Formats: sequence, structure tokens, C-alpha cells
Amino acid sequence: MNISAADSTEGFTIAGHTFRMLKHVQRTAHDESVEWWELRNSKDQVVHRETYPVSVVNGAFDFMVFVTATPFTTNEGAGIVVQRGEEPSDPLAGGSVQVFGYKYGREKYGVDESLFQSFGPPISVQGEYLGVDTDTTRPKPTLLPGITMITMDDILKFKIWTGNFFVMYPVRINWITGSLEPARRCMEMTSKGRSVRCSFPVEVEAHRGTEPTFVRLFPEADDGFTPKHIILQSDTKVEYLEARLQIDWASQDGKSVGLKVTGDVWLKVRIGGREGWVHSDEDFEALGVPQAG
Repeated sequence: MNISAADSTEGFTIAGHTFRMLKHVQRTAHDESVEWWELRNSKDQVVHRETYPVSVVNGAFDFMVFVTATPFTTNEGAGIVVQRGEEPSDPLAGGSVQVFGYKYGREKYGVDESLFQSFGPPISVQGEYLGVDTDTTRPKPTLLPGITMITMDDILKFKIWTGNFFVMYPVRINWITGSLEPARRCMEMTSKGRSVRCSFPVEVEAHRGTEPTFVRLFPEADDGFTPKHIILQSDTKVEYLEARLQIDWASQDGKSVGLKVTGDVWLKVRIGGREGWVHSDEDFEALGVPQAG
């Protein structure tokens, strides 16, 4: 069995400070896997270190770990996103994402390198990480003359699998606390009491059947209302508008966070000009988005 090891280093300059990503990689004849990595600052101090098990059977890795580091700069702050992936893995496994940045954002990061830190444990999803973005839907505060307020609109954007379709989920970068948090915090009253759920944009790949069928269309995302039965022909136009659901942050002993869909999933659609909500397995199947995965 021929196994070798190699180290690599990659440098980044962020807000005038230099950082290095060091990776220690184990290699076989055909593949390689990261055994550990370190993020170091300009004083060569370790900001963060992660290690992963390496198992080789019959000259091949049981699984391989890949790690990439990408710097980013926004109007509010700057940092590095570290992504980890594995092979083999579930087709919907999105790996994990960890953010390192300057606490307090642009006001102080240019002069104090000690403010550079991890913004929390790695986040993993069943889906895909789409990158750093700006939350354009967040309302701007109305302020009195002479009063200023820091608004934080920087987000990590994820595409999360609900079991039927994808939703676009934003995670806010909180530059003041040096952490990540849900960009949406929603509470609403339903016929069953308070519900902690939000509306999210959707990405739907529908595969509808050719036979006539029907769906139950609710006026609200609440089965306490009376639905209308809408006939679906094979050529009926269906538009998939948004989803309403709950996504929990499930912590794994503080070492990682999983974003998980819980409870009922409601999908808003427009069928022949009529808008409404569906949520049952039968209705999802009629709309071409049956439960999968």
C-alpha cells in the first residue's frame, strides 16, 4: 500500500492583514483526502484547526474529505468562508460551511487583527451552499434626524431540500456579535395556536402526470380553513410561488449546526389564476412534487 503525505498553503490578504490556510493531505495512487487544516494569522498564530479521520482499505480511502477557503469582502465586513465536502456522500449532502471574520465589522477590523475569529461552528444542510449575498427583503428602519443605525444585510444563502422541493434560506452574518443567526424570525397565529414558521422562495422541479387529477387549495397555510377542489389537466398552468415552513438549527454538541426542516411544509401555488396553499402528500404528488429523499 503506497500512501504519501503532503502539505499545502494558501495566502489571503483581508483588510490589510495576511492569513494562511495550511492543509495536510494524505494521498494514495489515485486520490487524496485532507487529514487536518489550520487557519493562521499574520503572526503565525492558529486561529482555528480541524482534523478528520483517514481510513484506507485495499489501497483506497473509505471516504475523502475536501476543504476549500474563499475570502470575501462586503460593505459591512470581511472574512473567509471554509467549505468541507466528502465523497462518497448523499447526492443532496451540501457539506459544511464555516465563516471566519472580523467581529464588529468595518468600524474596527482594519486596525485590530485580534478581532478575526470563528463566527460559530460549521453549518451543514441537505442541499447546497450558494454563497455570500445581500438580504434585499429586510426592511430599512425609519430613523429620526441625527440618529444612525448599523444595518446588517449580509447573508449566507443556502438551498435546502424540504423533501419535495428546495427553499432558499438566508443566514445572517452578525458582525456585531461575531456570529451567524437565522435571517428570518417569524411567529404567526393559526387555527392550532402559535406557529414558528416563515415564508421562503422556492425552486421547484415538477414532473406532473398526464391524467386529470385535482388538488385541495387552501386560502391560507392552515388546514383549519376550507379548501377548494381545483381540477388539474395535463396542460393546466401551475406556478410555484413560495413555501411556508419551519427550519430548526440543530446543534451537534456545539461542534456543528444542521439546518433541518420540521413540521408541515406548505407550498403556495397559482393554478389558472387562482392562488392558494397545499400541503398534503396527495396534493404534492398531483402537482408533480412527491416526497423524495
